Amino acid sequence: MRLRTRLLGLACGVLAACNASLDPTVSAPLADAASVRLIWVDTGADWTSHLPLTEGYTARIKVKLFVADGREIVPLPNPVQMTFAFTPVSFATTVTADSVLLLEDITPTDTAGAYGDLTITLTESGTGTPKQFGPFLALIHEN
Repeated sequence: MRLRTRLLGLACGVLAACNASLDPTVSAPLADAASVRLIWVDTGADWTSHLPLTEGYTARIKVKLFVADGREIVPLPNPVQMTFAFTPVSFATTVTADSVLLLEDITPTDTAGAYGDLTITLTESGTGTPKQFGPFLALIHEN
């Protein structure tokens, strides 16, 4: 009976340790961010590999940050400023919708069929240290 109790206790400890390591999120500073995902808020679609903007429409994008082991950073412990920069500059305009939730509104200003690149710069307010991600491919589709 004692062996069974010990084995059960050991099994519970192992399961608890496994569940702790399976947590898909972590609180980490911006400096620990290794990658980002660009999520279209309307549908939850991942637009990281290709930003399919539509002529005449504004798309709201959520930037999700991840550490090197793939866990999402939620929440960021310090406020950040977010800047979206397109090349060419005339490709689209952007407005930060919510800097805490990392939401950005993108409106294409070029014509359908135009390609561009997006670079995202996040700057931690406390340290002033910037971190860049990209470039990400963007294409304007016809309405």
